[in-house]
Amino acid sequence: MSDELEMLDAVATAQRVRRGELSAREVIKAAFDRLHARNPAINAVIDSWEREALARASAGVPMGLLAGVPLLLKDTMDYPGRRFSMGSRLRLDATGQDTDPWLAAMLAEGAIVIGKTNTPEFGLLDVTEPIAFGPTFNPWQHDVSSGGSSGGSAAAVAARITPIAHGSDGGGSIRYPAACCGVFGLKPTRGRTASARPAFDDRLQGMVSTHALTRSVRDSALAFAIAESAHRGPVGKAVERWVKKPLDRAVKVALVKRPLHGGALAAAHETAVERTADLLRGLGHEVVPCDWPFDAPMLHAAFFDRWAYGVHVEATGLPEDERRRFINGTEPWTQGLQREGAALTSDRVEAMVQRCLQASVQMERFHREWDVLMTPVSAEHSIPLGDHAPSVDYATLRERVSRNVAFTPVQNITGQPGMSVPLYWSDAGLPVGVHFAAGTFRDELLLQLAYQLEAAQPWGNHAPTILEKTGA
Repeated sequence: MSDELEMLDAVATAQRVRRGELSAREVIKAAFDRLHARNPAINAVIDSWEREALARASAGVPMGLLAGVPLLLKDTMDYPGRRFSMGSRLRLDATGQDTDPWLAAMLAEGAIVIGKTNTPEFGLLDVTEPIAFGPTFNPWQHDVSSGGSSGGSAAAVAARITPIAHGSDGGGSIRYPAACCGVFGLKPTRGRTASARPAFDDRLQGMVSTHALTRSVRDSALAFAIAESAHRGPVGKAVERWVKKPLDRAVKVALVKRPLHGGALAAAHETAVERTADLLRGLGHEVVPCDWPFDAPMLHAAFFDRWAYGVHVEATGLPEDERRRFINGTEPWTQGLQREGAALTSDRVEAMVQRCLQASVQMERFHREWDVLMTPVSAEHSIPLGDHAPSVDYATLRERVSRNVAFTPVQNITGQPGMSVPLYWSDAGLPVGVHFAAGTFRDELLLQLAYQLEAAQPWGNHAPTILEKTGA
């Protein structure tokens, strides 16, 4: 049963449960069978709640759009009564108190939470290797990173433990691990959906978005519609808007390959975007090489200033004893960000804010001419496990992270939607996602394009190494 169900996405799973062909308990039991068989090799799931999930499935779930679908939560989201560590050793005894609006919307449609996934401390790093729980291994190759900060969720979906897992994105934290693990990842337009407020979100003026990592485009589109409905009104209205069809018109695509910092681009990413450009042209779209419409290195620096300043402001807002624990007891990477943020002058903070606001205006103007922006997801490919670990000397790690995180922060700054699509695999057999973005509230355009690309170059049957090694 587990082998059969792992090939179903969330939409198909819920359809079969609603038709009575499967019970919710059968679906959840199969998910735990896969979790027990595969998670020991990848460390993607850090907490699992088998007894509770099976009891909920047996008691009956809403026969909604996600009836009986197993769901994993990144451990940056509250879940009442369960550990809420946010990847930090300081919070190993903390428990969730509230049900986030995004999660409430998924539960109302019949989803069943089965556990939590690994994340770097407070979601602050581009790899998932927290000291508290150890690294999440990439299901395709164990000695390279699964990405961050939603690396646990991306790895779990790639390993087919669940068809869908929650993620959050403050600088590429859904899109980058999706690219590393060969799954689909969408960051919605700012404020469009009901969402959690991960740490530092308020301090970063809405940079963090909540959504999901999935294997199929339609699962992501459905979760987007459900979450938007929770934010705007009855679910029925959102279902009418659920994007189900591929793009049926030509669009103008701007191809930008220059990293924000102006440095080198890994050959795998160069090949991925060039082959995707050929694919798009074959589908009738116009693809033209372009450059950023703003001072890219200055915006790149402003993003990291903004992130460091957010950590500093969060720390200063804590009670004195908690502030001391935060400053002295967090991982070296978190401590370094806090120190960097504390050292920013008021003039530099103001310049950072103005550059981000200006870039938002410039990108909206850019998308009046160009329907879609296509870029690599990151500047580097297949980061060796440990190279970006939080224990690495701060100055060294700061330079490495800055060099890698060189495309996706733009949409967190501007609030525009972006997505990573698993369209290419390197000669070494590792996935290389391609990144697309659109103007504010053009999420539907991205999803339609993703459907078209999924049909033209399917990725669903690509099996990661973990499945071969476990024989599961």
